[in-house]
Amino acid sequence: MNNVKPISLADQAKLEYEKGNFAVAARMFSQAAQAFTAAKDELKAAEMKNNQSVALLQSGNAKEALQVTEGTEEIFRQAGDLKRQAMAVGNRAAALEGLKQWREALAEYDRAASLFEQAGEGDMHSMVRKTAANLNLKLGRMTDSQMDVLDSLRLTEKPTFAQRILKFLLRIGIIR
Repeated sequence: MNNVKPISLADQAKLEYEKGNFAVAARMFSQAAQAFTAAKDELKAAEMKNNQSVALLQSGNAKEALQVTEGTEEIFRQAGDLKRQAMAVGNRAAALEGLKQWREALAEYDRAASLFEQAGEGDMHSMVRKTAANLNLKLGRMTDSQMDVLDSLRLTEKPTFAQRILKFLLRIGIIR
């Protein structure tokens, strides 16, 4: 591994992920994170750990997915990188959801949404709100789910045709 460049490892891990080889991708993202750490690039190492978390979650390992996110949010916060900080929080939320820790997951989705809003990432904010709406629906929290759906719709920067119709109906008061 010492002779392999971190960027090459990251690229290989992404290819494995795209092929659906999530366990292999997770291992390779871990190796890339170690290589970036050795190269003193903590931001890229944290990014690789978050990629590893996503791959682990896809492979059905929510517990380890949660563990590898530890500390990454703080690295991005210290760097002033709100977008990647929000992504780290969102990955943590997804892992908590995978562990069926619903309330903790919702709290993290809310934090991720707030960070995406601060970062000016409307589509990412919208996506997190949709995910929170689905989780609220699972929990039987209809009003919260509806509010998340409406917030998601409001935040979508490039709405689909159906979303544009819904926005119009909201604007003229047919849907409330």
